[in-house]
Order: sequence, then structure tokens, then C-alpha cells
Amino acid sequence: MKKTDREIGKGKIPDPGSLKAKDMTVLDVPMVVPYSILFNLARDVGADWDIDYFLEIGLTIDLPVVGDFTIPITSKGEIKLPTFKDFF
Repeated sequence: MKKTDREIGKGKIPDPGSLKAKDMTVLDVPMVVPYSILFNLARDVGADWDIDYFLEIGLTIDLPVVGDFTIPITSKGEIKLPTFKDFF
């Protein structure tokens, strides 16, 4: 089976306002996920029992003098799912 690039989720949040320096802020991002991707994901998992992923996020910051500045964040990997052997 040929692997293709698919967008499985999409989300955006409004401007959360100012963030404190040297502090942690949790931002909840509502996601839209098409139902059809769940069937494709199940088919991919059944083929090799893992989930290959590529996460791409663009964090856009509004800087006072410069304007909008986007920081790209990417991560790539594989999530191995447990098998019956792993439990026994």
C-alpha cells in the first residue's frame, strides 16, 4: 500500500493575549478531524501495527514592531502499538 501525506486534524485558537515570561501556559486547541481518517488509520495500523506520524505546527506570534512572526515546529516519529506478546 502506498503511503500518502494526509492532514488528520486542523485547529486554530484566537489570540490568548499576553503570556508571562519563564512561565508555563496551557493552550487548548480545538481540533477538527474528519471521520474518514479513522478508517484509514485503522487500515494503516492493521498493516504494520504502528502509527507513523509527522506533526507540523506553526506558532504565530504578533510582535509589536515586526508584526506577525511564525515559528515552525515539526516532529516526526513512530508509535509502536502493544501486541499480545507485550502483555504476557
